[in-house]
Amino acid sequence: MTLAVLKRGWGMQFEFDEPLGNQVVAATIVDELHRSGVRVATISPGSRSTPLALALASHPGIETRVILDERSAGFFALGAAKASGRPVAILVTSGTAATELTPAVTEAFFSQVPLIVLSADRPLELYDSGSAQTIDQSILYSGHLLLRRLIDAGAIGAWKRLRAVTSHAALTAAGLGGKRGPVQLNVSFREPLMRSGSVLPDPLPGRAQGAPWYEAVDLGDPRAAKRMARALLEVHRGLLIVGEVERDEAVFALSELLGWPTLVDPRSGLVRRSRLAVTHQDAIARLPEVEEHLAPELVLYLGRPQASRALSELLGRLAAPGGGSTIWRGGDGGNDPEGLARGFLLGPPERLVAALTELELETEVSVERVYVEAFLALDAACDATIAAMESDGELGVEIEVSRRLVDALGDADLLFSAASMPMRDLEFYAGTSEDYPRVLENRGANGIDGTIASFAGAALIHAEARPEGVSVLVIGDLAFVYDATFLKELAKLPERMLVVAVDNGGGGIFSLLPQRRLTAPQTFEALFGTPHGLDLVRLAAAYGMRASIATRAAEVSAAIADLRVGGPKAILVVHSERDANVEAHENLGRRLAQAMREVTARLP
Repeated sequence: MTLAVLKRGWGMQFEFDEPLGNQVVAATIVDELHRSGVRVATISPGSRSTPLALALASHPGIETRVILDERSAGFFALGAAKASGRPVAILVTSGTAATELTPAVTEAFFSQVPLIVLSADRPLELYDSGSAQTIDQSILYSGHLLLRRLIDAGAIGAWKRLRAVTSHAALTAAGLGGKRGPVQLNVSFREPLMRSGSVLPDPLPGRAQGAPWYEAVDLGDPRAAKRMARALLEVHRGLLIVGEVERDEAVFALSELLGWPTLVDPRSGLVRRSRLAVTHQDAIARLPEVEEHLAPELVLYLGRPQASRALSELLGRLAAPGGGSTIWRGGDGGNDPEGLARGFLLGPPERLVAALTELELETEVSVERVYVEAFLALDAACDATIAAMESDGELGVEIEVSRRLVDALGDADLLFSAASMPMRDLEFYAGTSEDYPRVLENRGANGIDGTIASFAGAALIHAEARPEGVSVLVIGDLAFVYDATFLKELAKLPERMLVVAVDNGGGGIFSLLPQRRLTAPQTFEALFGTPHGLDLVRLAAAYGMRASIATRAAEVSAAIADLRVGGPKAILVVHSERDANVEAHENLGRRLAQAMREVTARLP
């Protein structure tokens, strides 16, 4: 059986080159539900749901009840889940069958009863086609679900996430997000629905010894918190990764107590505080020698995901079967982009800090010092290389702007970054500082829309809390143009603000992505380069904003100094050239790799 892999944005999808694929997908979903605690399921008869019905009926650990009326099946499952406290599955076929569950799902939502709706569906390409028994089941139960996931059993997609998706749904129903309730797995099957013969296929491989794909550790349980703390203290090679977090103090304490190298995001307060902070993780993750010689036993990933694709891909390789690393995630609502974490830490990290503090009085920390020093040496080599290139004028204007901003701003100041290249340059190259500013970004969906307006709202609140500070936005030209209409509102605000707009004449990030080399130049420029042809200074003036052009990145520091002594709100347009920016990033990447290889060559 051949598996092809591709990810599409709307859900988890798969492609098998034979009818057996439907049944493998169904068997895997059912097996993972059982591993995740499901022991009872109701089945309402139907054709499109055949693969799941067969998988449920044949599983020795799940008791099934066939109930003709879907409405009654839903309430039967509701009662079973209410009495047992475990998630109960309900299988219905395509068409109006799933709509009959609405009353039971609504009741489950308000009474916080864990239900798992397995709705079989027709393929997406049949939606709105007039095909029989085809309705849009992705909009059912709106407002009354804790989670909805769409699984296309016959499409090209990330089949390796099937167990992760199923386990996460079951955990969510059981209370992963703080409350229990109904979830939906909407699974579309293409014909033929099954192969001939009575032998059902095995599911895709799962965790050893029948364990669920994900576990949840409730830090509110002192015994569970202590078990986790003891496990962390026994790790010789641990890695702490910190994205945007709301509890900087607790995470800082974890870094100090564990003594692990700590890969920090600029949006976390640790970037200016932890003696173990590592800020050049993107460059480090790209170095093969790190994976070969410095692979961690355990990764504790706290907060929202960082921007680095290289780091995400490294974690995917480390935690894959045979990779040797275990990942635990916390502080981000159960999100796991790689789909390979062992589980989630629930509750405030302060409880883990308390357990670690108690145990450290009686347990010696097991962290391998040479391992920690290697990460810090790699980070220091990156720092020194970037500083030397900056001194020699080889860094490139866009990267230098990021460094100038961090150098000129302090902990009383706000730095708001647009998504795309500005944030990546901050995250990858800005380094650390004892006086690091507060960094914010619209990271949830990583869009460029509304950036100026979001900055203004954040700056208004920041000025109330830290009136001695200033607020600065760093933004690319396309994001600036996209939200330019808000400049008329920005001009009315009294707060001290500076907008640094990096103008490279289009979508600069795409020049660093595969589209650049895989697309004909004319096509690339039209679809991705997207030159706007606008004079940003004149555009700002049209909305009543004072604007000027910077010929050097150093002028950023001067503009911030002017703002501190009462200068008016301003827009500083820094011109950059896309090809030169690509060359600067590539040259920096080569120099960083060379510097880090000199460090790894000295490892014992």
